[in-house]
Amino acid sequence: MIFSVSYETRDGVKRKKYKTEQGALRAIYKWFQNIQSDQSASAVLIGPGHDPSTFESIEQVPFTPAKTSHFYQSQKWLTLRHQAFKRYGNRCQCCAATANDGVRLEVDHIKPRSKYPELALDIDNLQILCSDCNKGKLHHSETDWRD
Repeated sequence: MIFSVSYETRDGVKRKKYKTEQGALRAIYKWFQNIQSDQSASAVLIGPGHDPSTFESIEQVPFTPAKTSHFYQSQKWLTLRHQAFKRYGNRCQCCAATANDGVRLEVDHIKPRSKYPELALDIDNLQILCSDCNKGKLHHSETDWRD
């Protein structure tokens, strides 16, 4: 079974195929998470035995993401996060923005936890990025923006 999704924005249409309906719904949900709230967007899901389903917001997608691990609430992470801000400062190491510029600063794993779980609590694998730079990086890039 193949499920096809057409992602539509003002920039055009992009189509992707998924092996399962659940995989397609998860992808649509994640896609909407990255769409700016003021941007007009929709996703159309077509699959065997189903009428096409059109989604125009994340709230319409029948998908419940798995609960995030408790890693980011753990005392070890919170302590390390504090140490990272002390070591690297309160400035995005990619674009140099600060909280005074209206950005949210985040502690980023240079080598992502999903690929390198053994580096999750290694301060030498952390950098400070604003939320926009961190979202742009995702887990595809292992760029170290530290000086």
